[in-house]
Amino acid sequence: MYLQLSTTLSLLLHLLHPASALPSPPSTYPAKSKPGEANALTNALAQLHSKLSPNASVILPTYATWNETLIRGSSPRISPGYQAVVNVATEGDIAHTLAAANRFDVPVLATAGTHGWTRTLNQVEGGIQIRLRGLNGVKVEQDGKAATIGGGILQWEIVGKLYEKGLYAVTGLCECVSVAGPLLGGGHSILQASHGFAADNLVSARVVLYNGTVVTASEKKNPDLFWGLRGAGHNFGIVASLKVKTHPIQKTWTTASFFFTQEKLEALLELVNRVDEAADRSPNLVLLGVITRIPPLDPKNPAIVYSLHYEGSVEEAAPYHAQFKALGPVRAVVTPNVTYKALQKLTGNSLEGTACRKNLNIIGNGASLPTWNGTAGRAAYNVFSQLSADPRFNTSALLLENYGMNNVRAVNADSTALPPEERKYPIVANPSIWYKGDNPQTEADAYSYGERIRQEFFAGSLGADKHTYVNYAIGTETYGEMYGYEDWRTAKLKGLKRTWDPKNRFGYYNPVPIS
Repeated sequence: MYLQLSTTLSLLLHLLHPASALPSPPSTYPAKSKPGEANALTNALAQLHSKLSPNASVILPTYATWNETLIRGSSPRISPGYQAVVNVATEGDIAHTLAAANRFDVPVLATAGTHGWTRTLNQVEGGIQIRLRGLNGVKVEQDGKAATIGGGILQWEIVGKLYEKGLYAVTGLCECVSVAGPLLGGGHSILQASHGFAADNLVSARVVLYNGTVVTASEKKNPDLFWGLRGAGHNFGIVASLKVKTHPIQKTWTTASFFFTQEKLEALLELVNRVDEAADRSPNLVLLGVITRIPPLDPKNPAIVYSLHYEGSVEEAAPYHAQFKALGPVRAVVTPNVTYKALQKLTGNSLEGTACRKNLNIIGNGASLPTWNGTAGRAAYNVFSQLSADPRFNTSALLLENYGMNNVRAVNADSTALPPEERKYPIVANPSIWYKGDNPQTEADAYSYGERIRQEFFAGSLGADKHTYVNYAIGTETYGEMYGYEDWRTAKLKGLKRTWDPKNRFGYYNPVPIS
């Protein structure tokens, strides 16, 4: 899952609630299994023993490293039931693990950044975690137009390797999130207005199927699978490696953050609509807002911060800055000449930053919207105000994201599995809720608050089909909300599922049903 947190959110939470002030509570993760599953696992691991590569390893519940291997950004709320972890080092290790698991009917779940937050992941019981972190290589093509990357690579690794060569790829900014996970669900990015979604930049993939068979998916090889990987890719196999387009870095960035008190909300949303919908909107512009509590700015109500990230100079970005300054922010901060690599740390999205905290139950309830509605925005704000006034949830935030759609909409919506609403709707509104511990009532309250906020936003878009970005879904959404409403698209996705994953081995991440 993309956990693609707003850069503004990460920066603010890093300043207001440093990671050291919110330590991850200690947790233990006992193995979960049903009667008979332990024997199946024993048989599967016995078959694997002589086939794994020298750098692969198996971790069992009795090992000292067991707990730390299972901690996630969304744990303990999301805690898939594992009996073993296989740290793979090669494509063959994945193939052998899947073949053995399939033979003995043991569930599997592949992980890299472990930031997926949907509760469908909790359906794994007595399974094997296939940990892909050992597959983190980057090989750039001689012409510099593409790179082959490992399926377990994280954002900080690809950004660093490509930056050395004056290149970047369409990914998110949060250093601890994987590259493949968000891409398979579409992949929002601050580069999407210039280069399309991450999925639009996929050239090919090596996919390991449920029975250990390895295939290549591209426009020319297995094009039906390639279609499905781009938008519903979690459903068909494990991606061992990907070839993605790369682009030359030509400019530095200018970032500007404008701090507002709550009475400016409706005017802000109206302004964002005007800027985002303008015919001459620059593809270099990204609009990211966050609502969160900043007591020095407003001791009683959540404050609003809108950040404008512009790939270009201060002079180029100035006309956009002027429009936000005209609304009368309490404070404005402009930072010029920011390198692409530096954006991760500058915005608080580094490995040490707030966004990369683990074991704090993060929940998101995404709503994709055709336009901002001031009345609905105010109603959602009021619910968020109640949520964030509760001490259990006071580090939470409400994200207001307009990444830009210029070159996203240049791609034919029928050419990938990504639902057309993802290209049609320019807005993602997403409450990000953090809390400590595993109290059932606290969890229920968090879900309730998040769903209320989501529905308030939807109420402002009457007549529009409800849509939630699949990487922001939490497992309560309908199939149509995640994958679209067209009959032909549904039939095609279900057909692909029957073809490529007939035993539904990859049915744990907001799944496409077989029938």
